[in-house]
Amino acid sequence: MMVDFPYPGYEALSSVEIPDERVLGVFAPRSLGDIDEDAVLARGIAEPIGARRLRDAIQRDDRVLVLVDDGTHGTPVARVLRHVVEEFSAVGLADDRVTILTAQGSHRAMTEQELRRKLGEFATRFTVKQHDWLDGDSLHDFGRTADGTRVTANRLLIEADFILGIGSIAPHRIKGFSGGAKIAFPGVSGREMQERNQQQAASRRSEEVMGIAENPMRHRIEEAARLAKLRYIVNCVADGDGRIAGCFAGDLVLAHRAGCRLSAELNTVELPRRADIVLIDSHPADQDIWQSAKGLYSGTMTVRDGGSLILVSPNPEGVAENHSVVLELGYRPAPELLRMLDGGTVDDVVGVSVLADIAQIVDRVECTLVSPGVKPRDAERLGFRHADSPDAAIRSAFARHGDQSKVAVLRRGGHILPRVNGEARA
Repeated sequence: MMVDFPYPGYEALSSVEIPDERVLGVFAPRSLGDIDEDAVLARGIAEPIGARRLRDAIQRDDRVLVLVDDGTHGTPVARVLRHVVEEFSAVGLADDRVTILTAQGSHRAMTEQELRRKLGEFATRFTVKQHDWLDGDSLHDFGRTADGTRVTANRLLIEADFILGIGSIAPHRIKGFSGGAKIAFPGVSGREMQERNQQQAASRRSEEVMGIAENPMRHRIEEAARLAKLRYIVNCVADGDGRIAGCFAGDLVLAHRAGCRLSAELNTVELPRRADIVLIDSHPADQDIWQSAKGLYSGTMTVRDGGSLILVSPNPEGVAENHSVVLELGYRPAPELLRMLDGGTVDDVVGVSVLADIAQIVDRVECTLVSPGVKPRDAERLGFRHADSPDAAIRSAFARHGDQSKVAVLRRGGHILPRVNGEARA
């Protein structure tokens, strides 16, 4: 069987051949074929869930703040905005009453080119600002959640009359699913909320969180979003080909949960058993290790203890530009990293929490990274083996596990939600 990868321009990541008898199966999110994506968007906005239609919820004199996810997410923001702006026009909302704020959490700022690609014509039509989670002067204190977590977020939220979030819903290692309140927390939040959720999730395995919408981290960000007056969401769900399969507008919880149900339906795959070897790409989360680790978080749910997990991703921006601690500290056993977090001895709690997520996997299975964007020494510093090609990685895994070992191939690892037959869900 020939397995190719969705990375044109990367010769080393073109394809790999695996003997048919060694393949346990190829697993990928569902594709729905031809979809009238604009009709999907129009229907979702015309039929909101748990809220009035956008044109009925906004007043013409409102100061409207639109939160949008950044370039690391595949949300077709410009296409969504065309429909949203029709709602603005229906109430006579002037362009100078609208501000767009990019919600990149702890990611780097977007370049001008990335902003134009993400926002299209709206990059110049509206005022556009970018969130900086470390800029204390740009934050407002909205109080505390019931568990005492301090809620800080971009002060543009307190200045707005109506806040709308545009994003996507897909399985997620920290929040169960992306989308919904995540556009605000961590999207435009300060450190406290990001640190609390990342640290709490680091003590859990992927199986305990991914694809489970009702979890403590999700509930906390929703409580925080209510405090910060996030009123409305427009969220997309993509099929296995990246097409817009669903649009869910309205209340930040009710609309989100409806989208989660479709996302789970499209992205869930079931394996007959855990594989000896798992080969997974990270598409569409391919920018750096910080993003492509999503492939590890999914892959670990399908590989047996002591097995091999092979991650294929270009990672053109290396490891984690905004979190230098990831390489500075490097691999440590997960319990050691969790003790460091509990002891309050680290400055970058978010970065060390992600290191703990990765270490939890490295402690259990052999992880091999095939990535032209990551130097071999950096891969090894993170606890990975390095391979120059998928073929070299597969041959090494076969040599380790013997002639009877089987490979599970997982596609679109940034979104896939794997389940193993017979394993209880958390």
